[in-house]
Amino acid sequence: MLAQATIMMALASMALTLWLAFYLFARGFPNLITLRAALSLLAISAFFLGTYNNFFTPVHAPAALLAVLLIIGMTCWYSVTFQLLSPFYRHKYRLGEISVYTLAFVTIILLIVLKTSFPREQGNDVYVASLENNPVYILYGLTQIIIFAGSFFNLLVDNKIRFMPQGRFFLLTSAFPTLAVLYGIVALFVTNPPMPRLFQDFFVFSGVFMLGLSVARHQSLIERRTVFQDFPILGLGMFAIVSIYLTIAIFIGLPPRQFGLVTAFAIIIHSMYDLAREFLERARLQNDSVLRKKLYLFETNDITEEKLHDYLQNGLDLLCKSLNADSGLIAIRRNDALFVTASKNSMEVGGEISEQLIKPEDVYPSEGQIKNIEWITSSFEGPKPIALVGIGKSSTKLNYSTGELDLFMEFADHIGTIVSIGNLRPKINQQVIDLVEQANSQNQDMGTVASEILETLSLNPEEELVKVVEEGLRKYSDYIVLGQSPLAEWIGVNGNSHIERGKQVQKVLSKAIETLRPSEARPPEPLPRVWYNYVVLHDAYIKGVINREVMARLYISEGTFNRIRRSAIKGVARWLLEESKMTNNKFNLSKTGI
Repeated sequence: MLAQATIMMALASMALTLWLAFYLFARGFPNLITLRAALSLLAISAFFLGTYNNFFTPVHAPAALLAVLLIIGMTCWYSVTFQLLSPFYRHKYRLGEISVYTLAFVTIILLIVLKTSFPREQGNDVYVASLENNPVYILYGLTQIIIFAGSFFNLLVDNKIRFMPQGRFFLLTSAFPTLAVLYGIVALFVTNPPMPRLFQDFFVFSGVFMLGLSVARHQSLIERRTVFQDFPILGLGMFAIVSIYLTIAIFIGLPPRQFGLVTAFAIIIHSMYDLAREFLERARLQNDSVLRKKLYLFETNDITEEKLHDYLQNGLDLLCKSLNADSGLIAIRRNDALFVTASKNSMEVGGEISEQLIKPEDVYPSEGQIKNIEWITSSFEGPKPIALVGIGKSSTKLNYSTGELDLFMEFADHIGTIVSIGNLRPKINQQVIDLVEQANSQNQDMGTVASEILETLSLNPEEELVKVVEEGLRKYSDYIVLGQSPLAEWIGVNGNSHIERGKQVQKVLSKAIETLRPSEARPPEPLPRVWYNYVVLHDAYIKGVINREVMARLYISEGTFNRIRRSAIKGVARWLLEESKMTNNKFNLSKTGI
């Protein structure tokens, strides 16, 4: 009975750690913490596979190789905890990190070269292998103790880790492998009766599996990955696939000693498919990002109508490339009419579009009224439409996704803002030389909008992060709620109380909103479109102005107000995301003046 339970523990542990290693690698690449955790999981998975196979086909001196895998997994674990430290502590304890790596390397070399056989390893894998008075055994045991002592030290020395729920989760995770090491130490002295290895394997598996969950949680909070949505679904799917493979293996009469290899084969094959799909998707997004960042930025000191047209045409081409649309157009208001300024496989440039096509909806079908255009969205300045953007059908799918249509609407908003600024720019002639200062301010505004449109097309934060930011803005004036909010944990603020943390989160949000300010001086009302994003968030959340009053100041409808607010909140989320990526996925509070 004990042997069967130990065998099943080894098989289940191998399967779960192997799948989780591929899952984290696919979702977390190239994050350094995730890569280290994936390597730790792979090493432990190979350890459990070797343990399972050794039950059926004992191999001479396999325990030394299994010990090597265990040391590799533990060292990667230590490396994960070291990477969680702030840059100050990583620099301070760099010598300790190098010492741990050196000790692990020396231990691995000695285990491989000497090929030392552990006592009671052949024919008796149910109990913990005891260590004799041998220098290699002693070094092996000391290495385990030092690695986990170093891991606990890393998690306890930095207040940022100790006082944050995410750090405490990693601390709880490290308790399980520590129990495994302590269990092994006790087994050295209690040899009669020998102690079952089932419990030690359970502690090792629990610790490594929880490490994977901790890193997955880290990915959700820091890397905006929606792991909590697809993790259980993919896990159940893989369980079903492995169950099918094992059922077929039993049906065709494979011996139980092959079940471990069948399980590993099924997980690796299907995980490689998921890994390839993830990398292809990332490559596509990266290529799209490169194309988007080539968006032509016109010179703000010498704007001409021709350059504006070139800019809009390049922007339209990049939008069509991003959405895989086969056609599109941009029409802007000139002389109280909408004229096509940029086009791709649609109407000719210069053609006029009737304003009767414009509807108050965010996105609506063209119903065949514009050549090769299926979807239309428009931008308003007050009650007057100033820009219209249309796209044709997708060349890769039947319908556009919600995220793609959101990007389409946000792109149209930026086009409307550019047109609004262009309409406000003073004409370069002798009569308006006294407006140079105003022109410079508008040039700055134009640069701001150009940057925003690049950010829109190159980085689109996931809805989970946007919702967290929106909830934080709604509770902007409540220190207590902000200090306990998911946004406080995502940013990684420190403080002796949740009130202090709430104040720091408020400062970060204020800084983020200020990045939306086009220029220093706020012009008199009616405000131009370039100020809409800033005013909606600043007045509604920081100053606490009711929405109806903000809408009245901007002369916009409720639908337009909500649309601008969504776009502005995404802008804040993008800024927070960029700040977090500047310092290895840790939010740089120093840049906020805190």
